[in-house]
Amino acid sequence: MSIKIWLAVIVLVAAGGVVLMPMAALAQGVQQQGFLAPDKAPIGTAQGTLGSALYVIINVFLALVGVAAAVFLIISGFRYIASRGNEQETTAAKNGILFAVIGLIVIGLSAAIVRFVIGAINQT
Repeated sequence: MSIKIWLAVIVLVAAGGVVLMPMAALAQGVQQQGFLAPDKAPIGTAQGTLGSALYVIINVFLALVGVAAAVFLIISGFRYIASRGNEQETTAAKNGILFAVIGLIVIGLSAAIVRFVIGAINQT
């Protein structure tokens, strides 16, 4: 892969970090909600449970894998653009895009399944 593609990926990741940095700073003192918030008290407290800990760990893992799949999708897109009509490179890039999209779909479905299973376990 060429240096220009790696440089573009590094610039995109750095720009994303700069854009998301104020969100982390403004989140201080705010009750955590949504994707990473466990259903029960925070881990390490008397009320925290193993289920809430697993919920957070699995969601963090799925988020990291989702980011990796998105980066793979971006890199495959760059490879497709840079293939310049070369049949083998174009096919490899298209396969990379296809596999990344399939991976994102699987990650989304697994997140829904995890949320359903942990919700069912917590209700019993």
